[in-house]
Amino acid sequence: MSNSGGNGMRFGGLTSRVLVWMMLLAFVPMAIMTGQGYHCAREAILEETNEHLLSLATSRSALVSTWFAQRFSEIDVIASSPSVARCCAHFANLSEEDIDREATVMLRAVLGRVDSYDGIAVLGADGAVVARVSRDGTDTGDAGAYVRTGGILAADGEIEMLRPELDGNGNVVLFIGRHIQSGGSRQGLVVAKLNLTRGLEPLLHDRAGLGETGRTYLAWVDRSASSRAESKDAAHSVQILTEPLPNMDRVAMRRPLPDAIAARGLPGQVEHVEYTDERGKAVWARLAAVALFPMEVIVEQDVDEALAWIDVLLRRVAVTGAVTFLVILVVAVWTSRKLGEPLRVLARVAQNVTTGNAQDRVGPLSGTEAEDVRKAFNTMLDELAAQQRELVRTATLASVGELSSSIVHEMRNPLSSIKMNLQSLLRTVESDPGYRELADIAIAQVARLERMLNDLLQYGRPVEIRRQPMRFDDLARSAISLTVDQASKNRVRVVVEDELNDTALFVDSELMCRALTNLVLNGIEAAPQGGLVTVRGRRDADERAIVEVIDTGSGISSETLDQVFQPFFTTKPAGTGLGLANVRKIVELHGGSVTAGNGNGGGAVFAIRLPLTRENIA
Repeated sequence: MSNSGGNGMRFGGLTSRVLVWMMLLAFVPMAIMTGQGYHCAREAILEETNEHLLSLATSRSALVSTWFAQRFSEIDVIASSPSVARCCAHFANLSEEDIDREATVMLRAVLGRVDSYDGIAVLGADGAVVARVSRDGTDTGDAGAYVRTGGILAADGEIEMLRPELDGNGNVVLFIGRHIQSGGSRQGLVVAKLNLTRGLEPLLHDRAGLGETGRTYLAWVDRSASSRAESKDAAHSVQILTEPLPNMDRVAMRRPLPDAIAARGLPGQVEHVEYTDERGKAVWARLAAVALFPMEVIVEQDVDEALAWIDVLLRRVAVTGAVTFLVILVVAVWTSRKLGEPLRVLARVAQNVTTGNAQDRVGPLSGTEAEDVRKAFNTMLDELAAQQRELVRTATLASVGELSSSIVHEMRNPLSSIKMNLQSLLRTVESDPGYRELADIAIAQVARLERMLNDLLQYGRPVEIRRQPMRFDDLARSAISLTVDQASKNRVRVVVEDELNDTALFVDSELMCRALTNLVLNGIEAAPQGGLVTVRGRRDADERAIVEVIDTGSGISSETLDQVFQPFFTTKPAGTGLGLANVRKIVELHGGSVTAGNGNGGGAVFAIRLPLTRENIA
């Protein structure tokens, strides 16, 4: 690793490369944004205008649809009236007074309440006029002729309408009709003449939100299969209600729709178009279909008005871009230096570890990502150190295993011969108390040697774990059953405290019972007569199972506390020093740990920590 550089930037180094790339990444978008500024600003303004026009078209289309729905509802009330149906069915037999009382009075009520009607008529099944009323008192026209020539009624009796037309006063009018049915048969027809100019202009020509050049108009778009080929013709696609421009009257404004609208295909969905209007100006328009009817509300606005602020926006974009570029330059320099610093620290620590300083670690770093890398790097070094220690320990155990197996094999036969001879000698000198005592001592020492050899063999022998779920209570009582004689002899009481209940310990029952038995026997030996040994199972804050063996003895001295699990270390005159070492080996094979300490009230505390399984024993 190179030792040069310090905090400076070297050409070709990470810091300089990061700076160059960040500047390029900042400059290229800025250059593109500057070159396309006009286009982007224009599109943004047109999009905003488009959405605004959409809102206006949709809201006013809803108002028109509601207006028509109200008119149809009023006509439907008349057509469904039993008295009107009776007048149609018995017209020849009724007097004018009867017809006036039964039908005409209802027509006058509707006409008087709603200003949008020029007239309403009730026709009989033969087309004869049964009753009619008009706003100006004149004839409403031959409504039967409208029915016959316009074909405004569908076979199923739904409400239909004729194509809007201009009347003699320049107003746009529209005939709508509804069949009168009674007893399953048609009795006649209700025809109403609507004045769209008087009824809809106040809704359509509200200037709110239209600016200086915006305008709204209503279009009749007939796109039936028979007329689709001629959809650009004024007879099929026309503006029927519009706000006149200066020097143009309503008749002149009744013109074909622009090609951009007329050629769209079937209506029914909101669309946006751009075209040149009758003044030769480019306009943007949004269209909204009137629900259930072949009409559309169209809202226009001049493109020039929409783009009036584009120069101001472009100047703002240029100033903002220059400031942004300077800010990015400063941030790029600072960021490139900050990104390089953690890598230099990591490289220095890695070099120290490779040269023998295995305890060196990376200190706190600024930045969340750098801190995460630091923790991962230090964790990796800790795990490597732990694995190295484990390798040393494993090699030591393997050596001890080979040595112990050899020793046990070589010593068992001579030791068995010595034991048999001493037992024979004991029978010979049994009558002599002095020699008998000597023989008993010799036999006891032979038994101690046998235990030591067995413990040594167990410690060095490879162990295969056979896990199975087991209750803590079952484990504790199995271990206690093997210590009953020793507890009775020492007059020590052994109790179980189970806080784990049915939580399963996934362990090798034989090995874990052996480890727990060793700890309980140690507790019995350490406790005074009348003392207590507690075997407790509980759960800690980390969701691990804790198995504790607590005695009321004198505890463990601070000098020996760190050595109790080392092989061949013992404070007992007849101990082998391998019991607690075997306990630690068994616990660690289960993925756990074992610790020794002293309780608050005196006495030793041995704690086995084991990972918990997710299963409970029923």
